[in-house]
Amino acid sequence: MPSIIAKASMGDVIWAQLEPDADLYLEIMEICRRENIRSGVILNIVGGLRKARLSMPIKETDMDSPPGVLELEGMIECSGVGTIGITRDTYDSESITGIVYHADTPNLHIHLTVTHAGKSYMGHLIEGCLVRSVHPISHFTIVLARTEGALLNFRVSKETTEKYPFGIPLHDLVQE
Repeated sequence: MPSIIAKASMGDVIWAQLEPDADLYLEIMEICRRENIRSGVILNIVGGLRKARLSMPIKETDMDSPPGVLELEGMIECSGVGTIGITRDTYDSESITGIVYHADTPNLHIHLTVTHAGKSYMGHLIEGCLVRSVHPISHFTIVLARTEGALLNFRVSKETTEKYPFGIPLHDLVQE
């Protein structure tokens, strides 16, 4: 049974087409800022990348370990979905997980699936995923929607562990 349920209404659906060499993560952050999105969903991300960086499980046997970073270059196809909330606490785990969140900014929790050289990987979208296009007008498209009524807050626990020296990342789902 779900521990928390919050209801929201879907508002504006926003489509964006990215330019070649744009950083996917930074472009979504800019859309959120420009459109003043505090709560929302990433309905679809689809297109090609020339470089991908994912925060994802690297060690297959250690269930408590934080994710590591996978970096790929070349011809890459991708697809993704996720949530948009608010970052309440700054979290800088760049050296371990590749993840950096700054307080009072949009919080992107996006799972990106990429295919490269016949293999597929799925992980958290982080900075460094660069759009690939053979034409000046890219076909890389993002569809996201604003939501009202529920909010996903990103926080960091006060407690730290050897594996999480900066605190444990948490998401609080709240009804507004």
